[in-house]
Amino acid sequence: MRLALNYQGDTSGTEYLSRWSVLPGLCCQAAGGELEWAEDLTLGWLLFYVAADLMDSIQDGDEPDAWWVEQGAGAALAAASGLYFSGSIALARMHYRVEAKHVAAEIAHQFYDTLLVMTSGQYNDLLQQKPTLDQYWQHAASKSGTFFGLACWAGARLSTSEVQLLQAYRDYGSHLGVLIQVMDDLDDIRLLRERLHPSQVGKVTRSLPVVYALEVSPSELSARLQVCLDTATQSQDAVTELVNLLDQCGAARYVQLELEKHRACCLSALDQVSPPIELKEKLVALVHEM
Repeated sequence: MRLALNYQGDTSGTEYLSRWSVLPGLCCQAAGGELEWAEDLTLGWLLFYVAADLMDSIQDGDEPDAWWVEQGAGAALAAASGLYFSGSIALARMHYRVEAKHVAAEIAHQFYDTLLVMTSGQYNDLLQQKPTLDQYWQHAASKSGTFFGLACWAGARLSTSEVQLLQAYRDYGSHLGVLIQVMDDLDDIRLLRERLHPSQVGKVTRSLPVVYALEVSPSELSARLQVCLDTATQSQDAVTELVNLLDQCGAARYVQLELEKHRACCLSALDQVSPPIELKEKLVALVHEM
């Protein structure tokens, strides 16, 4: 299995971001509410999503989007700040919506708690340039997992107060968020099709296949992997060897098993809530797209 180079997905761009904007509304409906109840919630969540994604790109030193190439990271940071405040305004509008005002304060509090958890996760991620496997999963859960769990919990909260149901929706979103994080890592691995730019090495080093390979490989193989990472910006041969070493240590198989595990957890959570069949099919389809 050579997942590292064969993966063809793309987890970037507006179309990808907007795909997940259906989550609050779907969960609201699945829990017994109406789609329009989640309009302000959806807008707030999506604005926070775009802001966090932009901040993450800046902090990771990613290639800038075309709109802020010339103006630099300062312009991108200003835009992200504006998006955060706009998201807060969208959440505040729930106080004036009849169907949402009784839970508006609770949902807003959950949003800000979640953003603090995500910020802590991002800070720790930056501190740990070579995370262990345990640290990788902690970061995935605290960043992507908590945020997607929030989307599903908040949508369902508009319709129900049943703790067990709400936890199941949160579990569904949390595991979906981790799936998305892993698939994003696989998109980073696509960079190995060509010699790495210096700014890309950190992303590849912190990706799941590489973290796994460095931790489980025998010391000699692990050392060789590190040499390849250190020289991948100067040598295409090093990149090619790195890919071969990832395959040799079973990184692709490990990632595939983890993806299957989190998909199964998503589906198990949906079984616990038993939403209407047409809505369950839509939520299941999101899982199988990953």
